Amino acid sequence: MDDISIDRMVLNVPDLTPSQGQELAKRVGDGLAAGSPRCGHFPTLVVELNEQAMCGDVPRLANAIVSSLLGQLG
Repeated sequence: MDDISIDRMVLNVPDLTPSQGQELAKRVGDGLAAGSPRCGHFPTLVVELNEQAMCGDVPRLANAIVSSLLGQLG
């Protein structure tokens, strides 16, 4: 897979503890690294999740974020 560069990623997820935030960031990073996005320049990607994804645990939330991002990246 080609190198991927992410200049900045902001996740605004209310009610997470610091350790949950770290776990979420690691899981999203790992999920993106394991995915196969197509090459290209994507200045901004937005992920909006439904209430079901937001009410789940950190692994479910990370999977929903990764799935949305990879879908946008092709």
